[in-house]
Amino acid sequence: MSSWSNSHPKIWLSIKIVQEKVLKYSQFHVDHATSSALRAHGLPIVEYDGGVNIWAATTEDLTSVFQDEEYKRVVIPDEESFLKRSEAVMMIGYDEDKWVDGKVYEVEKSKG
Repeated sequence: MSSWSNSHPKIWLSIKIVQEKVLKYSQFHVDHATSSALRAHGLPIVEYDGGVNIWAATTEDLTSVFQDEEYKRVVIPDEESFLKRSEAVMMIGYDEDKWVDGKVYEVEKSKG
């Protein structure tokens, strides 16, 4: 996990297209002790060590990152040192806040 947390971001962020197209990049690290405790109480817990969130302005921008030759040449070999790429899956979507700072969070929708 240390490689993914420490050296991989430096490699990922060194890629020109990442710097141009990615708006935000964050890593989610699983708390294994808490996961084990919750699993012991019968809750279903995924077996992943973590996940990544990547924000881009468009799906085309995100796709261009993963199709970039420099990304393929530099980032993929590093990922293969800590990630089972053949088992990796993506989820595409957006955040929708409902509770923020102890309060119900509502944003008035445009009436278009």
